[in-house]
Amino acid sequence: MDSRRRSVLAAAGSVVAGAIAGCPGFLDSDTGANDDNTTGTAVEGAGIQIPESVESAYPQYQYDAANTGTVPNVSGPTGAITSLFEFGQSGFAPGRKMGSPSLRDGRLYLTEGRIDGTGDRETFVYALDAVDGTRQWATAYRGTNGAGPTAVTDGLVLATVGDTLVGLDADTGVEQWSFDRSVRSGVTVDGGTVYVVGAGAEGATLYALSTTDGSLDWETPVDAGRAPVTPAVAGDTVYTGGDSLEAFDAGTGEAVWSADYGVTAPATATGDRVVIGSGAAVRVFDHADGTELWSNDIETYGNLESPAVTNPPAVTDDTVYAVADRGLTALSLTGSQHRYTVETGIDGTPVIADGYIYLFGAGQLSCRAADDGSTEWTYGTRQRTSPNGVAPVIGDNVAFFPAERLYAIAG
Repeated sequence: MDSRRRSVLAAAGSVVAGAIAGCPGFLDSDTGANDDNTTGTAVEGAGIQIPESVESAYPQYQYDAANTGTVPNVSGPTGAITSLFEFGQSGFAPGRKMGSPSLRDGRLYLTEGRIDGTGDRETFVYALDAVDGTRQWATAYRGTNGAGPTAVTDGLVLATVGDTLVGLDADTGVEQWSFDRSVRSGVTVDGGTVYVVGAGAEGATLYALSTTDGSLDWETPVDAGRAPVTPAVAGDTVYTGGDSLEAFDAGTGEAVWSADYGVTAPATATGDRVVIGSGAAVRVFDHADGTELWSNDIETYGNLESPAVTNPPAVTDDTVYAVADRGLTALSLTGSQHRYTVETGIDGTPVIADGYIYLFGAGQLSCRAADDGSTEWTYGTRQRTSPNGVAPVIGDNVAFFPAERLYAIAG
């Protein structure tokens, strides 16, 4: 990796003065009692249990390799809620953003991109205590403020920093390896393999790498132009695309089938079906041969000139939940029957836990009942942006929402 993009490590339990230069007050303490971390005290209702630890795991974007966005055996915050903590500098600054976090063993892993007061770009990879937001370690990269998603597996944190994929030790943040090809998609981990898509002058390429050392297992071209989507993996097949939906053998990269429909959101694989956002429609395909089983246009509200499903739908055993044009639509997985559409006022990536949908959009966190879309709670923020491709993380009675800051909600 280019040395100008690399900075020193602030290891777990300590902060090295001057380790991250040009960020006044950024690493001035390790307690969370500074501008980077605010412990919340505003209780929205009675009977809230602040967790002593967060033991549940949320290993990657949309929870699993199939991008289902459905978290099993976990209940997120419902009813009365409180702010657990906020992490990140307060106030609006151009170029600041958080990537989608991952959660394991009581730690939250995430990236933050920013532009400092001198115009220098930098990206940080963090490990935080999932209860109080205290930094466990921080690793900085210079020359980019790109903040992509993280994934955590077997003592390793995978993070996209700008257009580079890196593997960091989960306990210390020390870089173990980096991948020297340009990466343009999110990270999908299945077993000991990580799948990413890169894009360059000659088109897009799907890569399969060993999580152990970042070595390349195989690569294959993808019909995605310069806008590839995060891969989804189910069984022995990888699904990705852009200009079309394509399926590849997960072990060899050999093409299995393709469907000539534009893909505007990462695929979601479940059972024998593959679900995609395709413009303002949801389309569902047979996983074995790519036959289109059904499609359904999303009801829109006139908020956007060209509305589209740009975040991956969440899928349960019987329902597809898709967001477009500040509306949430629920469709039957087996037959495209329309169950409901509600105007949420925000766009975002839906995540499902124990019968509730969690969304984040510009200025608002939202929890809704999955059966009818009714509002359980909303939580206002000072954020102005909601980056595409960023999703909440749900743990036991906690929810983490990344934007310009990271918001942790308990209930």
